[in-house]
This record gives sequence, C-alpha cells and structure tokens, in this order.
Amino acid sequence: MLTASRSLSQLDLQRRLMQVLVVSTLSTVGLLLGIVPSFKPAPDSSMFHLTLSHAAYAQAGSQAVSNDEVQSYARSVLAIEPIRVKAYEEIQKMTGSDDVPVVACHRPSSLSELPENIRDVAIDYCNQAIAIVERNNLTITRFNQITIAHQNNRGLSDRIQQVINQIQNGG
Repeated sequence: MLTASRSLSQLDLQRRLMQVLVVSTLSTVGLLLGIVPSFKPAPDSSMFHLTLSHAAYAQAGSQAVSNDEVQSYARSVLAIEPIRVKAYEEIQKMTGSDDVPVVACHRPSSLSELPENIRDVAIDYCNQAIAIVERNNLTITRFNQITIAHQNNRGLSDRIQQVINQIQNGG
C-alpha cells in the first residue's frame, strides 16, 4: 500500500514538473517571437486553457514620437472619433444597455467574441479606423505605440492635444 501512494505522488510530481517545463519553454519561445502565452485553469477540471496574444512593448522612451507622427496621430484621432461615437451609439441601441462590450481592433479575439450583429458594427468601425490611420501615414502598430506612449507620457499627451486644438481651430 505504501508503494502505491509513493508511485502516485511521484507521478503527480512528474506531471507538475512537466507542466512547469512546458510553460517555461512556451514562454521563452513566445517572448522571442513576440507572442505571450497565458494559461488559465479550465472550470471544473485540472486542465488549463492556452491562449496566445501578441506582446505589446511600450517604447515611449526608446522611440521618440516625431512632430510629423504627432500631426498624423492627431488627424487620425479627430477623423476616427465621430465614427467611434456612431458605432458606440449603434451598439448601445442594439444591446439596450450603457454597458457596451470592449472593441479592440488590434485583438481579433475581442471581435470574434461579440454577438454577430454587434460584430458587424465593430468590424466596420475597425476597418474605417484602420483606413484613416493608414491615410495619415501611420501603421496600426505605430498608432497603437503612440496611444500607449501618450497615456504614460504627459509631455507627449500635451503635444498631441496642442496639435488637435490647432487643427480644430483651423490652424
């Protein structure tokens, strides 16, 4: 009887060590490829669900935002905002609630999780927003980097706001 419990505990230990090894390996490979794996326990199970997402690196300090990029970003934000408000209000009417689901155009999973009628509105919004950003000579990646940077950098935020004010005042 003692042998059975000992071999069971060794098996459990080996399984846990294997999980740690798999997680460590996937994490290392994922970070090298710019993908972040995450494991979440499955409900009512000892299994885990693996999800992969792209890593986002804030580069505010190492990659300065040029004046041209600030201009492009400000023009993009001003052009996107009315489309965003319209999509938000449309989704709000569809749901009958002020609690509108989060739409993250750079995360396809956030779109695929939406009900179909809301997904159509969200995809249309995202397509329009992407086209606006690209027309203003920014990539989506760079637009998102500037968004993150300006949330964490008061000086950049002030520069962007100043350009937005100039554009709105016809300057």
